[in-house]
Amino acid sequence: MKQAAYIIGSIEITVGIILLSIASLIKQVMPVLGRVAYQAAAAGGYSASNYEVSFPSVTVASIVLIVLGLLQICYFGIIKKDK
Repeated sequence: MKQAAYIIGSIEITVGIILLSIASLIKQVMPVLGRVAYQAAAAGGYSASNYEVSFPSVTVASIVLIVLGLLQICYFGIIKKDK
């Protein structure tokens, strides 16, 4: 049971970190892509605030996955002793 808890906890932590990284990357790239699209179309006005994105649910889900993975590894690996 100990090894399965480590594996599942590690997977949860990894998925949480990947989700957080992808959301951060999209937040960085969207204003740049908006500026490129504005320059290509040459229509309207460009404002970086129009292209800012927010991912509160993705951020919360990734933090929850990381915390659950850490708790699972700590509980089954350190606190609970197999008999």
